[in-house]
Amino acid sequence: MNPPFSAYIDESMLLARGLYLMAAVLVRPAHADRCRADLRALLLRCQRRLHWRDENDKRRAQIIEAVAALRPAGVVVVGAGLDPKRQERARRKCMEHLLWELGGHHVADVVFERRHSELDLRDHELVAVLQGRHSMPPRLRLSWSDPSAEPLLWLPDIVAGALSRAERGDHRFWSQVDAELLVRRIDAR
Repeated sequence: MNPPFSAYIDESMLLARGLYLMAAVLVRPAHADRCRADLRALLLRCQRRLHWRDENDKRRAQIIEAVAALRPAGVVVVGAGLDPKRQERARRKCMEHLLWELGGHHVADVVFERRHSELDLRDHELVAVLQGRHSMPPRLRLSWSDPSAEPLLWLPDIVAGALSRAERGDHRFWSQVDAELLVRRIDAR
């Protein structure tokens, strides 16, 4: 049997369309170092990390081409009905659905992008509730990491950013990476 995947998770929001996107990209541990090196090779001089929203379209095209070569697999949960004043509620709903979904994808480790201590604490509290209700696979080991220290967190940022653009009608980036990415749509109200 193949070793389990690690899932790297980040989110994106389209407030004007009421959407909260949470992407999980799956990486086999044996491929992780090569993926990290490929991603670091995309950094510009003095750039500490890749961040989709900070790039122009020319750079996005270069980045998405490199990411497409990695053949990303994973799941993106798109939560509709996002109330800008209730972003954490939408996050919780997307996170719950995504963690359950990862149970069917041979995932052992789940790494979320660290936000800040108060918001990460809310995530930890949700995980405790989900574990208590048996609403997430018990084998999942969750952690939170800084994207400056973990380049694999750039992958879900790029995937969520590309899908975000597709949701606004610009499919040129998403169409390059969508082959192995499942999109699940939920009500995030």
